[in-house]
Amino acid sequence: MVDQLPPIVIARRDHARLERLADYALRERPPVGRFLMSEIRRAAVFDTNKVPEGVACLSEWVTYRVDGSRQSESKILVCPDELRNGQIELSVLSPLGAAVLGMSIGQRIKFFSIEGGLHSVIVEDVGAPAGAPLLFPLKARRKASRVSTGSRGPDDDGPQAA
Repeated sequence: MVDQLPPIVIARRDHARLERLADYALRERPPVGRFLMSEIRRAAVFDTNKVPEGVACLSEWVTYRVDGSRQSESKILVCPDELRNGQIELSVLSPLGAAVLGMSIGQRIKFFSIEGGLHSVIVEDVGAPAGAPLLFPLKARRKASRVSTGSRGPDDDGPQAA
């Protein structure tokens, strides 16, 4: 008996980017590229603001459990060029990342690791888990502090009192 693949959803804003990434991966990393491309092709593409709740999307947290492990993991699903910290980020160009992309809470899928082993992953939750670092607000604050402490132009007298 063949396992049914779970239906998956991809946001329209991410679809073209993911296709380009999968196309690149087909040349550079064929097994992962084929898997990612097959997932993209079978996905239902929704307008970004109409993606149902509970779907694992790019740039969002996903909590999953691999091979029935006792310990679940939570990571942010990212494209490889955005991968900065493997402790809290999961590349969509990894077999596991391609597997969870577009899945909903409670869905399970089998996938092959880079080494060729067959694994199973279930999505347990989406959204930041309790105690997760607030990465995006920190990035915005760092960017703002660089602007405010950077060099000033000739017409900028610096901060002004109101």
